[in-house]
Amino acid sequence: MEPGQLIYSLLSQAPDVAALLDYVHPEDGLQHRIYPLVAPQGTPRPYVCFQLISRVPDAGSSALCRLGDVARVQLSLFADDYETLAQLTAAIKAELDYAEPEPDLTLEPDNQHDHHDERAICLFRSLDYRFDIP
Repeated sequence: MEPGQLIYSLLSQAPDVAALLDYVHPEDGLQHRIYPLVAPQGTPRPYVCFQLISRVPDAGSSALCRLGDVARVQLSLFADDYETLAQLTAAIKAELDYAEPEPDLTLEPDNQHDHHDERAICLFRSLDYRFDIP
């Protein structure tokens, strides 16, 4: 399974996340504001971007004992105000923290960090997740 597809699938189907990120585009219908790497220019906030930080083989004790891969995915959350950013964070963490979407696959929170830049026009937070892919 592709780590980004897994994240997108879990978040786009979570009612509390959808309540904050879904909107109806006048021409394209229902949109989930969850994007790989970068949101399209002009995307209304809040929205989430995700990226694969690393994916490495977990070879166990030898090459003959391949256990799968270990992946790390980072989510970048963008919002206009801190309250919305906090609500979005809580909804995502409720869905992803220690989620078990498949047998032997558990998402573990790895890091959370707020970012500040005086030139920024919105608030930005990153959430990192680590998981083993069988």
